[in-house]
Amino acid sequence: MKAHIGVDADSGLVHTVRGTAANVSDVVEANSLLHGQETDGYGDAGYQGADKTS
Repeated sequence: MKAHIGVDADSGLVHTVRGTAANVSDVVEANSLLHGQETDGYGDAGYQGADKTS
């Protein structure tokens, strides 16, 4: 099991949590963690290339 968590950088509040099987790539879940009003995005190397996925 793996948790993918979207957090507001200013307040530190969690706005999205997605649970998946451990073999699901981080980049696959990246867009589901966004709410559409982001100005910046932070993630480790597992999210590299997320802008190229739908």
